[in-house]
Amino acid sequence: MTIIRTDQWLKQALDKPLELLQKVKPTVENPTRFYRYLCSFGMYQHPRRAQRVFQILEEKEAWKKINQIYQKYRSLWDGPTINIYIFPMEEGNRSFMRDTRGRSGITFPKQIFLFLSSVGDEKEWEALFVHEYHHAARMSRLKKEINDYTLLDSLVLEGLAEHAVLDCCGVDYVAPWCTSYQEKRLASLWQRAIKQYLHITRSEARHDDILFGKRAYPRMIGYVIGYHIIAHYKKQASDFSIAKTLGVPSNTFLQDDFLKLE
Repeated sequence: MTIIRTDQWLKQALDKPLELLQKVKPTVENPTRFYRYLCSFGMYQHPRRAQRVFQILEEKEAWKKINQIYQKYRSLWDGPTINIYIFPMEEGNRSFMRDTRGRSGITFPKQIFLFLSSVGDEKEWEALFVHEYHHAARMSRLKKEINDYTLLDSLVLEGLAEHAVLDCCGVDYVAPWCTSYQEKRLASLWQRAIKQYLHITRSEARHDDILFGKRAYPRMIGYVIGYHIIAHYKKQASDFSIAKTLGVPSNTFLQDDFLKLE
């Protein structure tokens, strides 16, 4: 299966998201908990707003166009066949809408969830898809259990995905936080509060604290560091390409002189 016809699901039960998530394959063990988790990444929470967004997505033929984008990158990257679920985005959270440019998603080894809004620029859909499908393609090449990913694995995963967006869609579609920190501050954070934790896995709370910028860490700092790890690597690589690096081990990308304090 590829693009799941969630548009048909939404026509029947948009106001019952838990019922919709029970149709997801592989099966979700706890739909309520899973729904809360997806909401933290942008899935709709208010059916009335979602109905309006859904109508716009239908008018724009979102399911057809996402399928065309999927076929393009599956061929380009020799990527995996994976179930892709499209749902309306929660537009009531204005700060989240602004920060994400009206598109968000999350990828699991066998599933991608895309949350689309009524934002007009459909190129944003491609940028979102590129980022999330790159995750799926890299996961399929690394053949590593997701819970065994180290912080370095996660930093590189996010960094490579945003550089895929840069290469495929252009600088205007790269996430704004990627270039929102001055290098001097990044170097200080890297040396003082991140570098020593590269070995920790997703089971440790500090992994997500760093990746997403929680508690004492600046917002989205892990994504920012990952983006800069790949940018630094690209400057020194003679033949960098997204397709060639899909299965390259994470430690290959971390150069000894990365973000050294002067």
